[in-house]
Amino acid sequence: MSHAPSPTSPVRLVLFDVFDTLCTPRLPIHEQYAEEARQAGLDVTPSAVRAAFKPAFREMSRVHPLYGKHSAPPLSPADWWSGLIRRCMLHAGTAEADVERVGDALVGSLLGRFESDVGYVDFPETLASLSTLRAMGTKTSAVSNADPRILRTLSALGIAQELTHAPTLSWDAELSKPDPRIFTAACAACGEKAGKGVLMVGDELEADYRGATAAGLEARLIRRPGSWSDGAERAATEALAGVHVVQSLADVVAEVRRRNARG
Repeated sequence: MSHAPSPTSPVRLVLFDVFDTLCTPRLPIHEQYAEEARQAGLDVTPSAVRAAFKPAFREMSRVHPLYGKHSAPPLSPADWWSGLIRRCMLHAGTAEADVERVGDALVGSLLGRFESDVGYVDFPETLASLSTLRAMGTKTSAVSNADPRILRTLSALGIAQELTHAPTLSWDAELSKPDPRIFTAACAACGEKAGKGVLMVGDELEADYRGATAAGLEARLIRRPGSWSDGAERAATEALAGVHVVQSLADVVAEVRRRNARG
């Protein structure tokens, strides 16, 4: 891992990715889907759900891009995820009649689970880090390739209450990371211009780190030690030469404190 030297200019704004940066699934997503499906009366395995999820997601994204926002007629985010859940169960080997029989109940339980602290959990240092940045007078927000349902999740986890500015979502911006324009939009929403003094912290090398640097932001790639969710685990063989890596949100807080004390 590379730990590049930090610039010395004051930090005006810190943007965060959400999933596997601020919070993480309590259990792998496919295990949670399978658990709810079994409780609804479907005979599916976690491995079958895991194999089915990505094809179902790709199908929904192809037929209804941007979570169905501009479909005819438009879909709500809940409608879009309902379609994905049903397709996922079909791809996992469930009979169409069985999916139809329990579909509404299963969709309701899964949507509720992932809009709460049942489906997700904060990383240990998340709330303390956000609270400290707020107390230091540093602006904070989030940038996520997500629909507005994420706002309920962030509120349930206590994250929304600690951010100084509302998140910028791909649903609203109609842009997705790593497009540099979504980072520029996030800065503007916080009353700042993209450039030095704006940090973007995330776990995805291309979507978060490369996208942010292309927009002129200072990026920090988070790589926590240990095992978290499937998404948060990274191969030890990653090529991270020249990449500014942090191991905790506390590292970001320490950098902001150091740089802003100088300013």
